[in-house]
Amino acid sequence: MMRRTAWLVTVLLIVLVQSAALAGDKLYMWQVKSETATITLVGSIHVGQPDFFPLADPYEEAFTAAPVLAVEVDMTDPAVLQESTMLMMKKGMLPGAETLQTRLEPELYKRLEAYAKENGVPLAMYQKFKPGIVAIVLSMEEYKRQGFDPELGIDKHFLDAAKAADKEVRALETVEDQLNIFLDIDDTLDDILINETLEQMGDVSSIIDEMVGYWKSGDADGLGTFMETQMGEGPEMEALYRKLLDDRNVGMTATINEWLGQDQDVFVVVGAGHFAGEMGIVSLLEAEGWKVSQVSR
Repeated sequence: MMRRTAWLVTVLLIVLVQSAALAGDKLYMWQVKSETATITLVGSIHVGQPDFFPLADPYEEAFTAAPVLAVEVDMTDPAVLQESTMLMMKKGMLPGAETLQTRLEPELYKRLEAYAKENGVPLAMYQKFKPGIVAIVLSMEEYKRQGFDPELGIDKHFLDAAKAADKEVRALETVEDQLNIFLDIDDTLDDILINETLEQMGDVSSIIDEMVGYWKSGDADGLGTFMETQMGEGPEMEALYRKLLDDRNVGMTATINEWLGQDQDVFVVVGAGHFAGEMGIVSLLEAEGWKVSQVSR
C-alpha cells in the first residue's frame, strides 16, 4: 500500500509552537543525569486547547527546579520574529512574475482555489509565496478551525514562565536554520505538498486524535511508527523527512550532550517527533552511553 505524505503530521509535529499532555501514567517526558547536571526532555505537539492545562505536576516541578529553559527557537523574542519575517520575504517568495497559480498544475490550482473559497482563505494574499509555505499556512489555519490554538503551546507556557522568573532561555536551533528547511524545499515537491495538504484537510481531526493518543500514553515508539508510515513515497519526500527530523535530532543531541558536561540543569522542550525511533533524541543519547529515564505521574 502506498504511504501518504502526511504533510499535516509533519507541520503539527515540527514547526515552532508546541502543546501539552493530557493524561496517562507515563508522560512524554524523560530525564538524563550526569554528575553535574540534570536534563529534562519534554516532547510536545504544536497547537493546544484550553483543557490541555494545567500540566501534570512533574512538568511544572522539573521546570521550577531548572535554572535554564531550552526550546527549539524562542518565537516570543521580537528579534527572532523580525528575522523570521525577513527570511520569509527574502527566500519564501516566488521569483519574477511567477505566482502560485502559474507554479501549480492547472487542475490542482482549481482545487486549491475551490478549497480557499469554501473556507474563507484569502488566496490572493499568498500568490507570491512558494507552495511549500502555502501548504504550511493552510495546515495551521485548519488546525485553528478545529479549535487548536498555537498560543496555547507548552513552549509558550514555559517561555512566559521563564521570563517572569528571570530564567535563562536557550535556543537549540537558529530561526534561519529551521526556516531554511521549509524555504529550500525542492521545486519538484510543489504539487505533491499542495495535493497532499488538500487531500488531508478532512483528516485533521483523526490525525490529531491519533497523535494525542500516543502523547497521552507517553508512547514515543508508537508515534514514531505512525510518522514513518505517513512519510510518503519517493526519495525527495524521504530526504525532506530526514531533514525535518533526523538531521535536527543529531544537532540537538550534540548540544544536550555538551550541557550534560556542564553544571546547570536544563529543561528542554521540543516537538514530540524528535524523541521517536532509532534516530530520536532518546536513542541518540543512549548511544552516547547516557541512561535516559522516562518520567511517570
